[in-house]
Amino acid sequence: MIKAQNQKMKQVEGWFWKNYQYVLAFLFAIEEINKSPNLLPNLSLGSDLYNAFPTQQRTLESAVVLFSGGNQPLPNYNCNRGQFIQVLPWGALTTDTSQLPQSPKLIIMLFHFLFQITYGPFDPILSNKNQFSSLYQIAPKDSFLTHGIIGLLQHFGWTWVALFVPDDTKGEQFLQDLKAQMLRQDICVAFTKTLPVTTGYKFMEDKTDMLSMSDSSYLIYNAVYAVAQVVHRILLEKSEMGCPGGTERPLLLPWQYDIQNLVKFPNDSWKLVKVGEFVSKSPHDQDLVIKNEMLKWPDVFQETPPSVCTQSCAPGFRKISQEERPTCCFLCVSCPEREISNWTDAKQCFLCPPEQFTNNERTHCLPKPVIFLGFGDSLGMALACTALCFSAVTAVVLGLFVKHRDTPIVKANNRALSFTLLISLLLCFLCSLLFIGRPNTATCVLRQVTFGLVFTVAVSTILAKTMTVILAFKAMTPGRTLRCLLLSGASNSVIPICSLIQVIICAIWLGSSPPFVDTDSHSEPRSLIIVCNKGSVTAFYCVLGYLGSLALGSFTVAFLARNLPDTFNEARFLTFSMLLFCSVWVTFLPVYHSTKGKVMVAVEVFSILVSSAGLLGCIFVPKCYTILIRPDKNSSKDIKSRKFSRGNEA
Repeated sequence: MIKAQNQKMKQVEGWFWKNYQYVLAFLFAIEEINKSPNLLPNLSLGSDLYNAFPTQQRTLESAVVLFSGGNQPLPNYNCNRGQFIQVLPWGALTTDTSQLPQSPKLIIMLFHFLFQITYGPFDPILSNKNQFSSLYQIAPKDSFLTHGIIGLLQHFGWTWVALFVPDDTKGEQFLQDLKAQMLRQDICVAFTKTLPVTTGYKFMEDKTDMLSMSDSSYLIYNAVYAVAQVVHRILLEKSEMGCPGGTERPLLLPWQYDIQNLVKFPNDSWKLVKVGEFVSKSPHDQDLVIKNEMLKWPDVFQETPPSVCTQSCAPGFRKISQEERPTCCFLCVSCPEREISNWTDAKQCFLCPPEQFTNNERTHCLPKPVIFLGFGDSLGMALACTALCFSAVTAVVLGLFVKHRDTPIVKANNRALSFTLLISLLLCFLCSLLFIGRPNTATCVLRQVTFGLVFTVAVSTILAKTMTVILAFKAMTPGRTLRCLLLSGASNSVIPICSLIQVIICAIWLGSSPPFVDTDSHSEPRSLIIVCNKGSVTAFYCVLGYLGSLALGSFTVAFLARNLPDTFNEARFLTFSMLLFCSVWVTFLPVYHSTKGKVMVAVEVFSILVSSAGLLGCIFVPKCYTILIRPDKNSSKDIKSRKFSRGNEA
């Protein structure tokens, strides 16, 4: 049972009238508990109130009076006969607890009270169980106040603020907690000022002192149930455990703070006006309400006054810290290429996926358009039309040669080889169409294999035609060996042998690492290019290298036979055609590697068309001219006359 007693309150320097509300709440709680049959049945509570003056001497005097009884302090004597204090509640409402070991609280501990309850705000010093083992604080650690202030700063967008706190241990602890919370939220402290603790309440003339985070609006909780629950819990622990004060279990009651605005009225008076509140039931259940229409800023501000060290970095930029400056003082730099930031004050930019690119503002990743050398593309359409035109021309030439197949100019230099060369050139023009259009697995494989094989046939045919010229001339000299080779058609075997070697190379290529469909997201920053990956690059260059070796061999043989005397000696035209062919593909390699995307494909198609057109033009245009324009020279009579005239000259 708590003893009831009164003590005469004496004025020291000034009254803490704001603490009087706790006295009323405490007395009201006791009265309600005693009237209720359900809260503490069979128990009656009383009260004995003593003032805690803002001096150690006066507070010590109240503590001694509490234990001795009466109005005069009598140490080591108890004048309250038959009365025993079981629970000692006290407020801890003074602002300075730095002298607690020498304070009356230590005196209270010397009397071995098993239960001490403090119903005031949480005091971190009192949580030291080595010094205050029997103390029970109703209020938990007030971390909600810092959350409320952080929410208030975030509501107004203030990141560069000054802090004014009381010059005592509570103010120091509050400052540490608030700074730690501000650091997590990227809010910086411009400077800190400690205000002296005053013993009385008076309105300060210097309005800057009112910027201190006033704690006059304390938590208002249900005092009836708070006291009842604590007393009931302590008594229960005493009866069941025998050690009731060992574990502190704070009550999780709603916390509420008023948000007040200092307003100046027309009569030059100042008043704090409530403009909102912060209510917190738990760390996860918090609510900040501010009535912006009730806010009154000084006349110099047309809107909410800003408080930032550096203006926010817009989306598309990122913050860079400045050396030896607070984190709120930073520089804003644009995100680099292919990176974005789509929120304000981003600390870093994020890379867009390979299939996306950034907009000009660096705020969003946009899907890259898929591009390839298609038939609908102007470049692709031009190359396709060119390939079809040359194919048509080649077909016409082939038809012309078939029609005049029995004429001397067609029969000369092996008519079958001419037909084979024309067909291979027709396929060369047509194979370029495989490089145009959206790539797929089939076209990627057919592109390189078809290109390698048909060009191998074309070049090996030219080599065979050149060998035919040489054998024909050499066969006129005495000896049967070369004549037998010419008549047996040995030069024709060059084509299958050379082609078989290329087939083997292509088979190894397809068996080890065949071409496949791939995407190129790096060549063009704003496009996703679909390409045919070569697979084995080594195999690709083996195909080109073998084809180049054949071309170089054909050029060499044709060059050696260019001046052989013959009526229809085409070695000179074969030499020109192979010179053009080699020049095209030697130029192709550096140009091919210096381009990317669909331009690279276009370069390959262009090289195919130019080299094929060079062979067609250099070898067959002179013959077509003779067949169509000078048919008189394409007759046996004309040939005999030219041979006879050369014989007379000899």
